Amino acid sequence: MIREAEAGDQIALQHLYKILCPDAPVHVLPERIEQIKADPHNFLFIYEADGNIMGTVFLTICPCPMFGFQPFGVVENFIVDEGYRGQGVGKKLLEHIFATSRANKCTAIKLLSSSHREAAHRFFERNGFDGSAKKGFVKYLNRGT
Repeated sequence: MIREAEAGDQIALQHLYKILCPDAPVHVLPERIEQIKADPHNFLFIYEADGNIMGTVFLTICPCPMFGFQPFGVVENFIVDEGYRGQGVGKKLLEHIFATSRANKCTAIKLLSSSHREAAHRFFERNGFDGSAKKGFVKYLNRGT
């Protein structure tokens, strides 16, 4: 089942994010999870089965001045626990992101992925993302504070 994350999911999210970014100062706060849940433009989804949180994805709906009132979606922090990969968890999370983005009338979904995650890139491309359409850039500011 896919649902929005709650404060009690902090430990599971911390674990998943450490898999995603093993060298980053990951610090998941329960109050931040609740803040995201209360925001109608942000969605922190988790995939849970049999009491196990198997994956997560974060979607932000961003206003865009280019297409009237149609926004676009930005996907970040997409991770499926290694033990559950290849079982359709990631595909179901993406389908949920697509449905949420359509419901919000998004014109596009943009996704960033670390350049070394080649298997993830192939997965995203198999699910309709075009890795050659744009080039992403990141500048980290005050990371870990």
